[in-house]
Amino acid sequence: MSEILTLESLDLRLRRFPETQQSELIAWDAADELLMLNALPEVRGRLLIINDHFGALGCAAARLNPIWVNDSFVAHQALKQNLDLNALPRPAHCLADLDQLTEPVDQVWIKLPRNLRYLEHLLDWLNGHLPQGTPVVIAARLKEMPSTLKALTEHYLDEIQPSRIRKKARLLSGVTSNRRASEPLVLTWQAPATEFLLENHPNTFAGQKLDVAAHLMLTHIPHGHRRIIDLGCGNGILALAAAKANPDAHILAVDESWHGVTSCRANLARVLPAERFEVHWDDCLTEVAPASADLVLCNPPFHQQQAVTDHIAWQMFRDAKRALAKGGRLRVIGNRHLGYHIKLNRLFGKVETVAANAKFVILDAIK
Repeated sequence: MSEILTLESLDLRLRRFPETQQSELIAWDAADELLMLNALPEVRGRLLIINDHFGALGCAAARLNPIWVNDSFVAHQALKQNLDLNALPRPAHCLADLDQLTEPVDQVWIKLPRNLRYLEHLLDWLNGHLPQGTPVVIAARLKEMPSTLKALTEHYLDEIQPSRIRKKARLLSGVTSNRRASEPLVLTWQAPATEFLLENHPNTFAGQKLDVAAHLMLTHIPHGHRRIIDLGCGNGILALAAAKANPDAHILAVDESWHGVTSCRANLARVLPAERFEVHWDDCLTEVAPASADLVLCNPPFHQQQAVTDHIAWQMFRDAKRALAKGGRLRVIGNRHLGYHIKLNRLFGKVETVAANAKFVILDAIK
């Protein structure tokens, strides 16, 4: 795996966070390079960088003291790691959400998010808070640019100009307008076959629907537990179900997405007293005390940004084992082909199948 990015006047050492054994995965891509080559020399005034996955752009522009915004707690850790590797100064403002921005901005870079509803939120916010005509550059690899991107950007931005393609990546340059979203971008909806009213902020996983794995997991929430963790909580649907099934339990919900924990906090606060729950923005269970839980519920992701990988699931499983008291259970759901039973057997030694269908399996790993 290459760690060195050499590009004209730039010479950076960059690592993914957390580190992975998949040798083909690096901490930057061709869209990052294109921004560094084409947009970095044109920066005038205060730069705002949004959705920089592993801090490559933050490192390249570090001498400009940019404002750096990312929904992902892990991305914040990656930026810190890579700034330290290159002995570069930390930006004065590293924010989780644009709503935390209080400084003026003269130019914006956006790495295209996987979730276009989140991109719409970003563009809508920029149009509502920055002067009309503020330059905005969106960077992405061609394979990540869906057919709906053109209409979305044209709705919010003026004077859009696509760059020339380099290494199968492209920039879309435009300027802010005064056009805003016609409907609320924070969604409120009733989860099917439940009593739960859910609020989803734009970058929360699954949007305005219940993903298939969560739907199955909801029918297999155990009873009789007092200290429960929802690991990778998203909007908190499993935490809500666990609280209902275990009325004496304290619930800890954890996610690395700021919009996820914001949604979850609102959803839990709607039905639970404040003393019954906590919501943490964190990298898995890094800040959770050992042997502090009886039950961990987990529906792990199998990708980080655009890369398919199992290292996040591995970290979740290891952290869950550390957080569980002796005899505690990790209840996890995953696609059958991912082979979680093998990983969990290796880690816990005792694994039971709770339920399965043609696509998914629910497993209990017992400490």
